Amino acid sequence: MSLDDIVSKITDPYERKARTYPALLVLLPVFTLVTAIYGPKATIVTAIATTAVSCGGLYWMAETCRKLGHDLEPRLFKEWGGKPTTQLLRHRDNCLEKPTKDRYHAFLGLKMNLPFPTPEEESKDPTGADEIYQSGVRWLLNHTRSNGDKNFDLLLKENIAYGFRRNLLGVKWFGILVAVISTIWVLVCGGVLSVSARYGVSAAALLHLTPNALLSLTVSFGMAAFWILSATKTSARFAAFEYAEMLLRACDILEGAKGNAVHTSA
Repeated sequence: MSLDDIVSKITDPYERKARTYPALLVLLPVFTLVTAIYGPKATIVTAIATTAVSCGGLYWMAETCRKLGHDLEPRLFKEWGGKPTTQLLRHRDNCLEKPTKDRYHAFLGLKMNLPFPTPEEESKDPTGADEIYQSGVRWLLNHTRSNGDKNFDLLLKENIAYGFRRNLLGVKWFGILVAVISTIWVLVCGGVLSVSARYGVSAAALLHLTPNALLSLTVSFGMAAFWILSATKTSARFAAFEYAEMLLRACDILEGAKGNAVHTSA
């Protein structure tokens, strides 16, 4: 059974895209190195790796990736000034226009049977106000589980995008480390890095690397650049606020669904 076959069996889109894909990206330089450099000679290694993956190794990698991303999240929220949804619900935040924010406050306050703070109350007790906002978001999360509901397809996609970006950032340094080790491995095997060469580097050996070795180096360099340039706090923050805004829009969807139900019953 190939790795593609195993990954295809992960039917949950969040599990596959937000957790498994970042873990596989970490190992991409290794996969390329083994395939390109060793080819048929790596049948035993490939068999062992495939067995490990099919026996839970892939799930373990995905869960490790999730944990590292989850552990990073509180530090990101602290740097950003709070949870994105909480920030968007604050009166002092200007990302959402006031009528929209007031509508979300009214809807969530009604569902929780707890009035949301006024601007003055928020100013006097910002911590208490944040707790009410977070409680409202928790209610919203509990009532927007997809379960096949097409109304929340976009919300699920934004959630996956944020989870993917957050988990990428969580495993960033592992990804860089694997890319660097893979690069060094190819250079050592190709004789480019050698204790017998002047200054430890052989320019002649570098010029005579095989196409497969160059392919492996290209992937390793490319992935190192990917981790440095793409797996950033900026990209994670953008995805987080896109997801937060989409989650709050669910207030209108749920309110509309309620209205349609009343109209139908009438």
